[in-house]
Amino acid sequence: MFILSDINIYEATVPDRMHHLDLGLFHYQIEYTRELLRMQHDRSMVDELDRRLAAIPRFPRIKIFASGLQSISRLTANEYRNLMKVMIFVVDNLYDANINNIENFINNKTLAKVYESWNKMYVMSRYEVFKESDLETFQVCISFLIISLYKEYRLPINTSKF
Repeated sequence: MFILSDINIYEATVPDRMHHLDLGLFHYQIEYTRELLRMQHDRSMVDELDRRLAAIPRFPRIKIFASGLQSISRLTANEYRNLMKVMIFVVDNLYDANINNIENFINNKTLAKVYESWNKMYVMSRYEVFKESDLETFQVCISFLIISLYKEYRLPINTSKF
């Protein structure tokens, strides 16, 4: 039996940003948004999200989602990166108020801020070197995301761990 006692698995592993961030976490953020819209409003709000995506005019190096997000499970990492560029504008002012009197309602301003925080974190995750202020900003963003997204489940969250 061969034992490698001097190897740190965290230094030996290369994180796969594409699969973890683009195809993983952002995919779930989109799915969360669609489910949130269905729960807080109805299917018509998801249709409005798709309509807004389809209404984005052509621009070089940005994919157009002419039929919305109907085939989200088949998107490529590049298509998710294109979505990251526009989703904050798509969800901004998407809905006004808690018309269905949902108890744990997430307002539109918070939802847009979730996408803003995600974009900051995504850009920062691609840095090669971090300053202390970058790490502090990253911690604020991740704390905001966790508190905002898990608010509806009323989980006791200790953000000091992040």
